[in-house]
Amino acid sequence: MSNGHWRPTALLLPVLAWFATLGALETSATQRFKWWQSDAVQAEIALTEDQVAQLEAIFQEIRPTLRELMRRLGREEDELSHVMHAMQAEEWEVALQIDKVEAARSALSKTRTLMLYRMHKMLTPEQIDALHEMWERQQGQSSTHSSRQR
Repeated sequence: MSNGHWRPTALLLPVLAWFATLGALETSATQRFKWWQSDAVQAEIALTEDQVAQLEAIFQEIRPTLRELMRRLGREEDELSHVMHAMQAEEWEVALQIDKVEAARSALSKTRTLMLYRMHKMLTPEQIDALHEMWERQQGQSSTHSSRQR
């Protein structure tokens, strides 16, 4: 894409990741990962019903894989915790378990990032810009709120 509105995926992924993980604009706990279903997001970035359906389909397709990868990461982290607290393992065994944890974390991150990339492809350059602006505003509000609490 050669138009001036396109932003590199590297700029969008933090935006999508932030909305996907924090669900800052959602009120329902069951919808916290579905930023594309937020009325506020839909209105501000002008998501069409078709785009919402496509984004939901991408999410539903990858969701079982993400859940399994999360379970795997949890198991590997639990095992690492057990090995470290038992203080019976050799250092190489701890290092091997660390490798398993990091491999599980990497697989989860890669899968999630690819999902976000597929979602990114459903948006127009203008929608990407609008989503990025929303994220920047939310980040500004979050940092302001955090500094007030100190």
